[in-house]
Amino acid sequence: MQALNQFSIPIKGLNFGKHEYDFLIQNRFFDEFEGSPIKFGELKTHLVLDRRIRDLELYFSTQGYIESECDRCTAEIKLPIDASIKFIVKFSDEEQSDGEVFFVSTESHEINVAQMVYEHLILAIPLIKTYDCQDEDPIPCNENVLDVLDGVEYEPEEEVVNNNPFGDAFKDLKITKTK
Repeated sequence: MQALNQFSIPIKGLNFGKHEYDFLIQNRFFDEFEGSPIKFGELKTHLVLDRRIRDLELYFSTQGYIESECDRCTAEIKLPIDASIKFIVKFSDEEQSDGEVFFVSTESHEINVAQMVYEHLILAIPLIKTYDCQDEDPIPCNENVLDVLDGVEYEPEEEVVNNNPFGDAFKDLKITKTK
């Protein structure tokens, strides 16, 4: 849990207005979250915390990379991440979360934003883990796999015939509109 201590921000006595924080996120951060799909990476997160009367607005902006397997060639790559997100923290008698809105006790002296940073990073992972790596020297992609993929021609399969007795019963049905 020591890796997450840097994400604790004192909120008791914090002046109204905007406050800025910077965090460096490395491998130890991801180790703190069981089952994390991210194991390695190096990212910089900038947080703008806007303290208001009834709540806090947290704007996270993150740049860096995570290590992942390329979905195109299966080589290990440093997948670039550049993302931002906004969370709202409301003061309440119960601590809970609801998507983009988190609730903290009115008596809390500090807020730990590690979970928000983690969720922000998970959402920043692209569905298809590839990027334009042709300008890098050396190219991280597996050239042999890419050569094989370039030689494969895609032929769509024949149209699948749907054997649905209910659909067949309705196909000859004629519908007319009446006023």
